Amino acid sequence: MIRFSNRSDPGQLNAISLEEQKTKNLTQLNDSNPTHFGLGIEKFGTYVPDPRGSETTREALANFLKSRKDPISPSNFSPASSERLYLLSSTSQGYSWLIKLLCDPGEKVAYPSPGYPLIPSIASMEGVEAVPYFLRFDGSWYIDLPYLEKVLEDKSVKALVLIHPNNPTGSYVEKEEFEEVERMCREKEIAIICDEVFYEYSFSRTPGRISGFSSVLTFALDGFSKLLASPQIKTAWIEVSGPEEEVKEALTRLDFIADNFLPNSWFQNQSTPSLLELAPEKVKEVRERCMENLELLKEAFSKPSLASSLIVPDGGWSALVRFPATVDEDELVKALIRQFSLSAQPGYFFDVPFNCVAVSFLPPTYETKSRIEVLIDTIEALSRE
Repeated sequence: MIRFSNRSDPGQLNAISLEEQKTKNLTQLNDSNPTHFGLGIEKFGTYVPDPRGSETTREALANFLKSRKDPISPSNFSPASSERLYLLSSTSQGYSWLIKLLCDPGEKVAYPSPGYPLIPSIASMEGVEAVPYFLRFDGSWYIDLPYLEKVLEDKSVKALVLIHPNNPTGSYVEKEEFEEVERMCREKEIAIICDEVFYEYSFSRTPGRISGFSSVLTFALDGFSKLLASPQIKTAWIEVSGPEEEVKEALTRLDFIADNFLPNSWFQNQSTPSLLELAPEKVKEVRERCMENLELLKEAFSKPSLASSLIVPDGGWSALVRFPATVDEDELVKALIRQFSLSAQPGYFFDVPFNCVAVSFLPPTYETKSRIEVLIDTIEALSRE
C-alpha cells in the first residue's frame, strides 16, 4: 500500500461539518459567495467550487482520452474517468501537487537523467530531494534498470517520474523497460508520475501509453501546451489510475490539495471542450513539421566526414547534435552567438554525458536548413583548431 505524505492528510471532519452533512438545502450565515446573491457577472452563472474542475469539462476530457487508444499494457489498463481527472493550469503545477501528495519534506522523488531540469527545481521548492536515475546511450537510449533498482532501495524515495518520451533525448519508455519499472514500484510501494506531454509526437512506432495503467498507483500528466502547440493556453490535467483502494485514498487527498488552490477558471472550463476538438488536426500539423525537419537533419548529417552527428529521436520536438569532446560546449555556443546571433542549449544543461546541443524541429524548414548549416560549419571550424 502506498504511503501518502502527512501534509496531504485532510484530517477528520469536525462536529459541525458532520452535522452539516445530515442537512439538505443548508444556508450559511457567513456565505461569502457573491454569485449566491446576484452580485456576480450574470453570464458566468453561479460559482460552484469543484476541486477537480467542472464536471462537464472533465466529462468532455474523459471522452477525448478514451478515444486515444494504445495502452502500454492492455491487460492492466482502465479507461479514463471524469472522477479520476484533475484540471489545473500546467503540468508544472501537477508535479507540485503530486510531490505534496506523495512526499513529506526531506523525502525523495526519482527522475530520469538526462532530462529537462524542471523536476529538481520543483522538488527543491517543495522541500523534497530529486535523485536521478540514468538513461544510457549505446546508439539508442535505455533506462539503466540495475541502477534504478538501487535508487529505489532507498525507502525515502516515494515517487518515480517517467518522461514518455523524454526531453531532450526523444526516447520513449519501452514496454519491456516499463514491465521492470512496474515490478520495482509494486514491490517497493512507490507511485509512478508519468509525463506524456510529448507522447503524440512520435516519428515511427510508440510503446504505448502509461496513462490509465492500473497495477501501480499512477498519475499521468498532459495538457494543451504541447497538444495544441499553445503554451499560453494554461490548461493541463492529472489522470489518476491504479489499484482501487489506493486510487480512492489518492483522490481524497488530491481533493484536499486542489481545494486549497482551486486553479481552474470559468474561462478554462468553458473553452476546454471546444479546444479538445482542435487537438487531432493541430497534432497532425506539428508532427508533420517535426518530421520534415527530422528528414532535413538526417540528410544534413549524412556525410561520414563530419565531426558532428545527429542522434535520431523516437519522438518529441527536438534532437541532439553530438560533436567531439575537443569542441567545448560553451565555446561553441558563444561562437554561434557572436558570429550569427544564434544561441543554443548545450548538453550539460540536461546532464547529457557527452558534448551536444539541442535543435528544435519547430521552425519552418528553410530556417532549420540555414541554422543547421551554420551549426555544422561552426563545429567543423572549432574541431580543426
